[in-house]
Amino acid sequence: METRTLFEQVIINNSKIPNKNGYVFNISDNLINGLSVDLFYDDLRQGSGNELISKFSALYSSSALAVNNFAIVKKHLKDFSFLDYSNFDKANFERQFKTGLSGTPPNLDFTLENNNAVIAFESKYLELLDKKKVVFPLSYNKSNLSYLDDFWFKLIDSYVDKEQFLDVAQLIKHSIGLINYKRKISDKQTKKVLLVYIFWTPINYEKFSEYNQHSIELNKFAYNINKQSDVEFLSMTYNQFWNLYKKNPTFKGHFEELRSRYSIEILKY
Repeated sequence: METRTLFEQVIINNSKIPNKNGYVFNISDNLINGLSVDLFYDDLRQGSGNELISKFSALYSSSALAVNNFAIVKKHLKDFSFLDYSNFDKANFERQFKTGLSGTPPNLDFTLENNNAVIAFESKYLELLDKKKVVFPLSYNKSNLSYLDDFWFKLIDSYVDKEQFLDVAQLIKHSIGLINYKRKISDKQTKKVLLVYIFWTPINYEKFSEYNQHSIELNKFAYNINKQSDVEFLSMTYNQFWNLYKKNPTFKGHFEELRSRYSIEILKY
């Protein structure tokens, strides 16, 4: 097989012809068949990530991957279940959960909610190939976030200034925002809160040290964060997510098309 970069292989797997930088002409050209712009446009326009300003049109767009995966869920919300949860009445892209601190909270890629649970998905495509330094503003302290158990500040301290492929700071900030949301919507705090980290891997991910190290970091983080009970954290690859719906008549065809488009073997990058 001819050696190709990851960028070149993404283009080959897509039916639309992009420009030389890998951008399609219209955002609708980056969608899987059966999806329409109205399923996500308002959500992304209101988000703080400016995803619709050029980013979404890239074939390697992380935002486009999340939309291609979850817009079908929003389209058929009443037919969708995840783990033991169903009957969702709310679905949003780029939803924000405020911590109570000043500044703009990070956007969660996709969120589902019903009377019993909030399920927030943080999605990653190619971002996990780059190391990120774990940084928190000084405002993340007990005085400003008095509703948090001491566990969270110890967790932050254990990661600050480390460089990792896993974006730990973002996941902890999302967790804190979800905790704050839960305590405000229910005096009894009975609603379950789940943070799901869903990430893409190439077919041959085992060959790359970046993915191996990311896996180590993810397993360690999951072990550490699940010592508390405020937020349940779980992780899965996109392939694992798609496998959940192999026998579902509403979703299986769409997810198989997604698998075909995003099944890529990295030969170099």
